[in-house]
Amino acid sequence: MSEIRKRSLKATSFIYVGFLIGAINTYFLTHKNWFSTDQNGLTRTLIETSQLVFAFSTLGTSTYLYKFFPYYEDNLSNKKNDILSVALLVSLLGFTLTCSTLFILEPVIVRKFSANSLLFVQYFYWIIPMAFFTLLYNILESYSYGFKKGVLTSLLKETVLRLYTTIILILKIFNFINIRQFIILFSFQYASIVIILALHLYKNNQLWISFNISRVTKKFRKKIFSIMALTFIVIIVGVLRQSIDGLVLAAKQNLGKVGIFGFAAYMVSVMQAPLRSIIAVTIPILSRAWKDKNMIEIDRIYKRTSINLLSFSLLAFFSIWLNFTDAIQFFGINSDYLEGRPVFFILGLVTIIEMGTGVNSQIIGTSTYWRFELWTSILLTALIIPLSYTLTVHYGIIGPAIANLVSFSIYNIVRYWFLYKKFHLQPFTSKSLEVLIISISTYYISFFAFTNYHGISAMIGRSILFITIFIALMYKRKISPDLIPVIETIQKRMGLKTKNSK
Repeated sequence: MSEIRKRSLKATSFIYVGFLIGAINTYFLTHKNWFSTDQNGLTRTLIETSQLVFAFSTLGTSTYLYKFFPYYEDNLSNKKNDILSVALLVSLLGFTLTCSTLFILEPVIVRKFSANSLLFVQYFYWIIPMAFFTLLYNILESYSYGFKKGVLTSLLKETVLRLYTTIILILKIFNFINIRQFIILFSFQYASIVIILALHLYKNNQLWISFNISRVTKKFRKKIFSIMALTFIVIIVGVLRQSIDGLVLAAKQNLGKVGIFGFAAYMVSVMQAPLRSIIAVTIPILSRAWKDKNMIEIDRIYKRTSINLLSFSLLAFFSIWLNFTDAIQFFGINSDYLEGRPVFFILGLVTIIEMGTGVNSQIIGTSTYWRFELWTSILLTALIIPLSYTLTVHYGIIGPAIANLVSFSIYNIVRYWFLYKKFHLQPFTSKSLEVLIISISTYYISFFAFTNYHGISAMIGRSILFITIFIALMYKRKISPDLIPVIETIQKRMGLKTKNSK
């Protein structure tokens, strides 16, 4: 577990550097003097639509890459390893078919979005380069997991990618480029990190390309085809449920509502950074543990990730919730984004549920029962799409958030039940309830202590009070086994004595 802790902490640190840059980007996009809510909404809609193109193009290669990587690595020399070649050829075929379909569907897309989101129609085809480079990066990222490069891929996707966006935002703000040129450059953002990752793999002699079908591919071809087919469906339904909110808002409301919803969703994404880094680090370890039938290791990872992620999600959620309104008013963000406050609250609860149940999706996905991940993903999508559409029509911007809360709650209950029933695995302990009580109590203490104060001093005061009490109680009550060594390491580096010091 120490390996996961060290690597996930390192990855998380890179992710939060990225979030700091992302916060600056969000500030630029939401400031009342620089971008309209429609223009901000356009960037989010382009991303979500390109994600759909990317999803249909993968044809399930991502799971194939990290699930079968140990078999290729253990049984083939580098020159004969064709795992990356297979993934690239299959995905490029999928991309060609998807783009062909996109051209055929153009009249339908124009008709659905012209009334409320004409700006999206004008820039529609720029989703193609965005989707293409997203696809290439996803393939290289999944391939890199086999070399335990989750930290590097987190750095590229979470930090370098956002830095690229910062540069083109500054160019637009200072009128070096116009909005059209900004959108074009925005659509090529993934190209930068594709080039960096490919060059890194090549330099380290890890970019294995072979167009001769290996004996491993021949031996496992039926299983490979099966996992690609089912993973393809998983990815499709996954991206559909992630994109449906913005697309329905763009079609039924307007791009401005997409921008407001996206702002709230970005605030929620700050809570998800450790989950993303832990996923990148644990996938190869879980794959190896299942291969070795090491259930003790899987159980330990399940419980540790649950309490760590639950603790962090609560810390981040209440820190943001305490200051949401004051931050928008103080930093000159368009007041329209205050409409996203209840959206953040509901989506925040969804994230707490997701993170609190640990890496259950990855445990199921790397096991021999990975098909169950498909069926639960289909269940989630079957719930969220009609709910999101119906609730958006009736309740506007808050509708998709409610749909997410209902759907993800049922989804996680089903996954929890499956792992408990099949493997007697479950993530919760008495500490799970304890951290909930600590976080809620600390929130109310911090809220009422500064209830009559506003502005930057109030935001700093609330945050320091909440974080200090929360971490102190976490440490004293020994909520997370991984918190103590982290704090002691920090103390040692600061030259302070620890309990274990002699």
